Amino acid sequence: MKNKVEKLLNEYGPMLSGELARYYETAYNVSNEAARQSLSRASKPVCKISKLSFDKNQKFFYLEKQFMSAIYIDALLRAIEEHSKINSIYISAFLSQDGYMSKEILPAFVSAPIGKIKKHKMHKHIISDLTQSKIISEFDETRWMLSYEFNSLGLSNIARSTGLEVSKKQIINDFSSWAGKMNLSAYNSVHILNEKANFANFQWAFTAPSYVHPLFDSKKNRPGFIVADVFYGKKATKQDIQFFIDKVKITRSFKNLPTFLPILIIDQIEKDALMYLKDNKIFVAMLNNIFGTRYSQLLGDIVNLFSKASAIIAKNPKKLEELFNEIGKSEGRFNNLAGDMFELLVGYYYQETSFNYLEIKKNIKIPEERCVREIDVFVIKDGYIHIVECKANQSMIDSKFVDVWLGTKIPQIRKWLLENYSNKQDYIFRLWSIGGFTNEAMALLQAHQNSVTKYKIEFCDKEQIREIAKKDKARTFLSMLDQHFTEKLKSKP
Repeated sequence: MKNKVEKLLNEYGPMLSGELARYYETAYNVSNEAARQSLSRASKPVCKISKLSFDKNQKFFYLEKQFMSAIYIDALLRAIEEHSKINSIYISAFLSQDGYMSKEILPAFVSAPIGKIKKHKMHKHIISDLTQSKIISEFDETRWMLSYEFNSLGLSNIARSTGLEVSKKQIINDFSSWAGKMNLSAYNSVHILNEKANFANFQWAFTAPSYVHPLFDSKKNRPGFIVADVFYGKKATKQDIQFFIDKVKITRSFKNLPTFLPILIIDQIEKDALMYLKDNKIFVAMLNNIFGTRYSQLLGDIVNLFSKASAIIAKNPKKLEELFNEIGKSEGRFNNLAGDMFELLVGYYYQETSFNYLEIKKNIKIPEERCVREIDVFVIKDGYIHIVECKANQSMIDSKFVDVWLGTKIPQIRKWLLENYSNKQDYIFRLWSIGGFTNEAMALLQAHQNSVTKYKIEFCDKEQIREIAKKDKARTFLSMLDQHFTEKLKSKP
């Protein structure tokens, strides 16, 4: 016989404990206290999510058979939106970037602290809650992914997500340069998009001390601070910017902090969201006003190129060439961005030398493993399948990276290949590194290359890539490589 709580969840679907207790009161004519005691004693098949934070310490109740069903997803998303502000902000952050977020920069796009603040759950604990609740999962060693079931946008586009993240990095780098030229920030003291961009135990996209009045405190002889975040990729709504409002409100409540100026960098914004920022005394920096209209257009072109990279390289490669030329004319402003575009350039190499099939940033699910892998460049060419790992950093690849590539990535991708391309047994795994390899990494690669028989591996530094391009007469690729990937190119931020 079904217990009373089970009957209610069967009839009305998953819900928060507050609502469930009210149903229980009405259905069984008991007090609210008695209803809550019955909920606390409920056992399987009645289940509850204890980790996610909801207001008034509520818990989300559901039946085992309902887990991850459509009614479960809808009810949980509604409960989060209405009664769990912090988790709603995290989901919004993922949705604003097509479902994927870099682990390193995610804390700058949400409102949970990275250090201890009384009455506020830390970022690392919220990430743990969201992963245990199957709302997000680890995509790879550098990124989180919003689970497909919770992504209202439908199929995630990791290529577009990468383009958006690249653009945000570029915006922050250019804002940093602008602030320096305006003498707003102290020289050589800027921190950008990592755990060092920390102010008041929050991570920001940009932090820097400032010695200009009225930020500088003459009595205490200490600088003030500029803190900035960026929202880019769509017209910002009040929900999209809530993370920044919350961070600023909490930070303003602290005593004895240096004076700080909060700035939100925006491309497009809805009128009510703009008024919301102004009501909260937030400095709004519009991209068009700082860098001009063409700047925003160029960033849009970059996102579009990432989003449709495979089709553009296959059918209209001139667009990539034109975009790289525009970057070259920008007096170094986009040098960091070129590094993020290296895999697109590698795709162009294959276009210039012919191929049967090409895909940039291909997502694959590894058979028999709860694991998704990303292939930078996937190519079928002359009876071979080429799997290319692209690294544009000037720093050398070390043995730790090579160990993972040889011992984990290649076996996983090969497992997928054998299941999906069993008629094609000729696989080439290529590792192209602008910065080359350490001696230890080189030794590992050479030993593996000499011992493996079931597939081929190739590894090339910049000069070896140039030699391959010369041999294959990939002249445009070679020209773009030399122009944009010189030794002056710094490691990607």
